[in-house]
Amino acid sequence: MNEQQEAEVTRRFTEGTSSVEAGDVDKVIGKENKVFSLFQKIGSRAQDFKLLWNLLKDYKNGEYSAVPWKLVAAIVFAFLYLVSPIDAIPDFIPVLGLTDDVSVFGLVIAGFGAEIEDYKAWRDSQNALLCEDAGGEEEK
Repeated sequence: MNEQQEAEVTRRFTEGTSSVEAGDVDKVIGKENKVFSLFQKIGSRAQDFKLLWNLLKDYKNGEYSAVPWKLVAAIVFAFLYLVSPIDAIPDFIPVLGLTDDVSVFGLVIAGFGAEIEDYKAWRDSQNALLCEDAGGEEEK
């Protein structure tokens, strides 16, 4: 991506996150199939995207509430940008098409690293509790 494209992505991110509303969370969750088909094309960053997807779903389901709205809005915008046909670099361009989409997620990760790490720690603790519960049931 050149500097002009990077500036355009950053501008869209800043404007887009400020316009996200609570109902947009449902819009993103409703596009799960499209989001996951795009995950496959992204490759190396897919784990980061899945972590953000899980954070959004856990927020939506009320399982994780220790998240600032700014992070939720940034994640929602990033996923809406991912599935949108209108990008700084159109997705149909081979190799470069998803570069701007990945950059938007990079802005989320860079801007909210501590909050994302907090969520990851919470999620790991929840998984550990599930493993303990499963182990305890087997012993009975």
